[in-house]
Amino acid sequence: MKPMKMVPVCVTLFLFPAVVSNGQNTTERASLFKHGAIRALILTGQNNHDWRATTPLLRTLLLNTGRFDVRVNEEPTGMTSATLAPYDVVILNYNGPRLGRVAEEALENFVRSGKGLVGVHGANWAFSGLVVLAENSRPTDILESPWAEFKQMIGGVWSDKPPASGHAPRHKFQVKFVDQKDPITAGLASEFEADDELYHNIHMASNVHILATAYDDPRNTPESAAATVSDTSSQSTASSPARGKMPHLDMNPTGKDEPVLWTVQYGKGRTFYTALGHDVKAMEMPGFATTFVRGVEWAGSGTVK
Repeated sequence: MKPMKMVPVCVTLFLFPAVVSNGQNTTERASLFKHGAIRALILTGQNNHDWRATTPLLRTLLLNTGRFDVRVNEEPTGMTSATLAPYDVVILNYNGPRLGRVAEEALENFVRSGKGLVGVHGANWAFSGLVVLAENSRPTDILESPWAEFKQMIGGVWSDKPPASGHAPRHKFQVKFVDQKDPITAGLASEFEADDELYHNIHMASNVHILATAYDDPRNTPESAAATVSDTSSQSTASSPARGKMPHLDMNPTGKDEPVLWTVQYGKGRTFYTALGHDVKAMEMPGFATTFVRGVEWAGSGTVK
């Protein structure tokens, strides 16, 4: 009987090192990608915006340049440092529940070590302590504590604390660069047109470098129904939302220049965030496409060719 008991033990000892090696050999995994390309991973699968339509478009915008190889992960909750190891940049087209300690620490370490992070539009609602929204912005029963380090990585998040975040009705507006010497903006015209939601009162971190702003025109007032929901007297004293309820947001224009594009240095890594990209129509605007691609390239490599 003793020889029979020893066989499975020997097999286990023989296989175990191979499993560990295959899971951690970043160089070997990188060889699976297009040679010389910036390796990008899009995290998606949950968003109050139409991620099913916008994720393929983001991927196509990058692939059409010939400078990227792109993968998509619709279940980011289970990712680890090994998941992220071969990539140069992670793109968040995600607005959902927290990812769990292992995944969140993996992303923090990924960026801090010198890699890139890109946030698109509603990605900075995620992990902010506000109720998680399902499709069509339906409030769910998921209400979690904020991921504090995420604000430092992404540069700014939504909040229902005064001044409450929000946006006036979607409209066309001009985005103006305030730094035209940055690698992302260098050589571009001084402004471009967007057809989008213009976020305002985003609660910003101290380590943000703003690249572009847009004027939140007071004449762009909400429709009466939206204005009723956005009663400013209740917003000034609003507490965090209950489960299944929308927070009190401010949907009235601010009359100020609001940040639209920005970057963050996080450890040795780089973050680019664009508040643009509400839907396919918004992403098909030339200004969005150009700044998004250049922002991903900078975040993933530190340069823009």
